[in-house]
Amino acid sequence: MATSPLPVISAASASDSFTSFITHHMLNGQNYLAWSRSVLMFVSGKGKDDYLIGIIQAPEVDDPGYRVWKTNNNMVKTWLISSMTTDIGEGFLMYDTAAEIWDHARTTYSNIDNTSELFEIESSLHDLRQGDSSVTHYYTSLVRLWQKLDLYDQHKWTCPTDAHLYNKIIETKRVFKMLSGLNNELDDVRGRILGIKPLPSLEEAFSSVRHLESRRKVMMGETPLSSSTPVEALAMYSSDSNQPFAAKATSDNKPRKPRPYCDHCRKLGHTRETCWKIHGKPPYHSSDPESKANTATLSPPSPSNLFSKELLDLLHSIILQPINHRQQAQAM
Repeated sequence: MATSPLPVISAASASDSFTSFITHHMLNGQNYLAWSRSVLMFVSGKGKDDYLIGIIQAPEVDDPGYRVWKTNNNMVKTWLISSMTTDIGEGFLMYDTAAEIWDHARTTYSNIDNTSELFEIESSLHDLRQGDSSVTHYYTSLVRLWQKLDLYDQHKWTCPTDAHLYNKIIETKRVFKMLSGLNNELDDVRGRILGIKPLPSLEEAFSSVRHLESRRKVMMGETPLSSSTPVEALAMYSSDSNQPFAAKATSDNKPRKPRPYCDHCRKLGHTRETCWKIHGKPPYHSSDPESKANTATLSPPSPSNLFSKELLDLLHSIILQPINHRQQAQAM
């Protein structure tokens, strides 16, 4: 009776045999899902994932392919144990195959419930705000937590349409979360994004927010202009210089402080706290040139506010003296 040929098993390459540190996610008893994902990606990339799931069985000792299997099996065992903490790894040294280590690690350290992990991640997401961080750092922190959440919160869908709809709902909620945690100075872009129908994707919303933050930094003089500077920011160049307004220097070569900028009306010279579009014009201000001229004509400055009484009496006598002499001459 003819036997089916054994699968072709390649021997480990020199680069594979000297690889020991395969992931930053060292199995510590609390991070099985992250560890298993990263290990599986590495081992699959090396073409040795069949040893993890036990597809390739050990041939007989006298089989010509046994030595190749033994070499690859021990190499994968080394990868697995070296990706664990010392205390955990020591407990797997006596297993014969990589598949046994893989299966027992899943049975021992995977948390089917994941309730505590999910609660911790959700709590961190609820409290996360931009604060002093940049938009990019804030968004990266959110994505890192969402990726962990996806590892623990997995669902098996029988209907692809339901799975797609669920993913769209999750993405919408994540857009809301990202926007709600932004600082108040980004209210404008937050309102514009929420007004778009249909709502942009998470990546598109982040790109819009990051673009506005970069433009504001340029306008406020916080970062130098570069080739990637938005077109709108080029208007902030002065007419008599090729340098941005924030980089101008005074006669003593000391840089001037950047002019205040209002993020409500997007004009220089004032801030939101003194913006007329929010608080109205002050009572002493008049934008009508004619009314200003009339006011100046009808209400000239009082001389009494400029000269003392003694000086006014002297000026009055000097002015009236020629008139008195002329009246006396006419009377004679």
